[in-house]
Amino acid sequence: MREIEVKAQVRGLDTIIDVLKAQGAEVSDPVTQHDVVYGPAGVDGEGDNTAPWLRIRTETKGEATTTYFTLKKSITNQMDSIEHETVVEDAAELQQIILHLGFELFSDLTKTRQKSHINEIEICLDYVEGLGYFVEAERLTADDVDYGEVVNGLWLLLESFGVSRSDEVTDGYDVLMNKHLREV
Repeated sequence: MREIEVKAQVRGLDTIIDVLKAQGAEVSDPVTQHDVVYGPAGVDGEGDNTAPWLRIRTETKGEATTTYFTLKKSITNQMDSIEHETVVEDAAELQQIILHLGFELFSDLTKTRQKSHINEIEICLDYVEGLGYFVEAERLTADDVDYGEVVNGLWLLLESFGVSRSDEVTDGYDVLMNKHLREV
């Protein structure tokens, strides 16, 4: 499975939520996601690296908590990845396995996410603690899909919400957080 996404930083999410609802799309209740990302030793995660990255995500919806283990490996850039994910029972044990495989802690961040769908496109409305507000449009595709064609379709949708390509962000939240922490 291949996940292609585009992302932009925005000032807030209310206008986008209003546009989605006006188009008849449902917007989910907020969920809290705590993401701990591990990468290969010595790899900074920036640019178009194709190293595998591992994530333990603890997601809280109301009173329910679920933990997911995800492998992501970039194809053309950080917004274009092969992704595999499964639910895990014991995050602490998984963390020990990851560390014994030689991966290192890369980032630790928390975000609040709401989701919506328009056809086969998932819209993620995120507030990332320490970084601000973002909107993502993503689509799961076959491995051999035309990347540029998918990206153009995603941007056409975001632009219909009033999001400008000039606000595009090409780094994942984990990389953005590490850059932010280096600046403070």
